[in-house]
Amino acid sequence: MKRQQNGFTFIEVLAVLSIIAVATVGTLVLRDWAMANSRVSEARQLITTLQSGAQLWRPNTGIYTGINMTELSSIGAIPVSLADGVEKNPWGGNVTIGVDVADLTRYTISLESIPSASEGARLVKEYTETAFSTSFSGNTFTATFQG
Repeated sequence: MKRQQNGFTFIEVLAVLSIIAVATVGTLVLRDWAMANSRVSEARQLITTLQSGAQLWRPNTGIYTGINMTELSSIGAIPVSLADGVEKNPWGGNVTIGVDVADLTRYTISLESIPSASEGARLVKEYTETAFSTSFSGNTFTATFQG
């Protein structure tokens, strides 16, 4: 007489659990990738806003002495919410803009507290063609633009 099987075998349970584990890991990796893309995209938008503000602020002489977040905000070149630059980037770090001390016709934008080297490297790659210089060191991205 054949015995009737009730339930699943151990192998069947292990196979199902393995499939669930692989799917979960794949979903987490995809989520992390999407979050990184989102933060880099937000940072690019922030840098574009600051670049536009710098062009509005620039005096006729083309010299950027005195440019900072507060000045840009006071003339309406950037949103008031960015005025202090504290914890304003997508990673919760500070944002600054200032004159390049080596050449007063250039300005530098810095984003601090970027914990991921890959996200910092992506920002460097994004601005290599358009910025005078770019760097990512420690946890700070810096780009210098010609006015």
